[in-house]
Amino acid sequence: MVVGFTDMFTPAIIISGPGAADMTKFIVAVISITQVLFLDEVGGLILGSKLPVNILELFVIFLERTIISILIVCPIAHLLF
Repeated sequence: MVVGFTDMFTPAIIISGPGAADMTKFIVAVISITQVLFLDEVGGLILGSKLPVNILELFVIFLERTIISILIVCPIAHLLF
């Protein structure tokens, strides 16, 4: 999931193989979307504002949001699949 910080399509390419379960593909897709939304929208706003946040702190916030997203998405995936 951390690879989503480098590029928005990398997690989808990694999981696109024939051996992955549908639930795994769903989880990776939803987490990738939340990561893209954070980096494109919120990350740019945070860096553009006058908040004293550097790139390392932004990466830590990115990891925290990814973990929280996983904790929310996994139970939903178990309900759906």
